[in-house]
Amino acid sequence: MLPHLEVVHGMVGRLEPGVSNTPAIQLVRQEGGSLTVTATAEQVEQASRLKEFSAMVVMGTNPRLLWIREKGVDVPVPPAEERDAHALRKWSELLRRLAQ
Repeated sequence: MLPHLEVVHGMVGRLEPGVSNTPAIQLVRQEGGSLTVTATAEQVEQASRLKEFSAMVVMGTNPRLLWIREKGVDVPVPPAEERDAHALRKWSELLRRLAQ
């Protein structure tokens, strides 16, 4: 299966803080079934405080959590000028080389 992004909604199941291995979270999907994803220690801590969630997961052979938040909470979107400035800072060297 090729990796792809998927938004998952549901409740948090089992938390594995990853003391001896990689941290993981079991996500219990609204539509049924569950999914265990690798996560950072901070994401496990954040998930422990949530009742219902929305999450972005990289689906593949080893699903990985990108972000998780309380269900219904809007994503903060920076202004267009700030997004443009960030993109230019991040990619300016590559764009300069491609322009040559």
